Amino acid sequence: MQLIVTFTASGPIFLPVHYGHLLQALIYNQMDDPTIRHYLHEHGFPLGKRHFKLFTFSRLQGRELTYEKESKRLIFTPPLRLVICSPLDFLLQELGTGFLRQGKVRIGEAVVEVQNMSVGAQQVLSTSIRVRMLSPLVVYSTLEKEGGDRYVYYYTPFEERFSQLVGDNLKKKYLIVHGNFPCSLNFNIRPLRVREKDFKVTYFKNTIVKGWMGDYELEGEPKLLQLALDAGLGSKNSQGYGCCRLLEEGKTYKGGEKSG
Repeated sequence: MQLIVTFTASGPIFLPVHYGHLLQALIYNQMDDPTIRHYLHEHGFPLGKRHFKLFTFSRLQGRELTYEKESKRLIFTPPLRLVICSPLDFLLQELGTGFLRQGKVRIGEAVVEVQNMSVGAQQVLSTSIRVRMLSPLVVYSTLEKEGGDRYVYYYTPFEERFSQLVGDNLKKKYLIVHGNFPCSLNFNIRPLRVREKDFKVTYFKNTIVKGWMGDYELEGEPKLLQLALDAGLGSKNSQGYGCCRLLEEGKTYKGGEKSG
């Protein structure tokens, strides 16, 4: 499911260029239940050596966006929209209650008011859907050089291993949520409209993260594709990467909000 939160303010909203960690802090701060907040922040849902938080969120979406060169800040014109996705209904309910209770919240140094909220329930019915990224899709491996030094390699959507790693990651999330693997393990992701400008180099706190925006076609079992919408695609979802929405096309879904 998706929780869509709209913020407003009396004037422009100033944020640093790399503000993903501020949105993550905002989300954690809306969790009233300290047990939920601590578990997700410190642990998450374990699977082998990995831990999954099972939520993701979009970049801020506003009417106008400019860059202030002198202060190296982004200037947003309200209203702003934030999309938070999770397969955990209780988590979105917890966040919705938190936003309603707070009324006004802080994103870094900016104070904004919660204008309205809505829930989008996009139900996947097809084995093939098209999605648009609302935050960069990140796919990487940690590799080893000849001398033994390790480094992070970020894949592009045009490499064969990209689709395999996205699928492997999604099936692990499926196992955590449903307790078993999908009936069909077939999965494929293909770039439809991905351009050079869709390549994004960002920082989460002090860590460089490389990912891709754009439009993609996903093929797989409907419940697996549903999880791609609810939990996010690729890695680093709880840091604000891999959030996507269905494109309005054919009869691949019902319900939810339709937007172009």
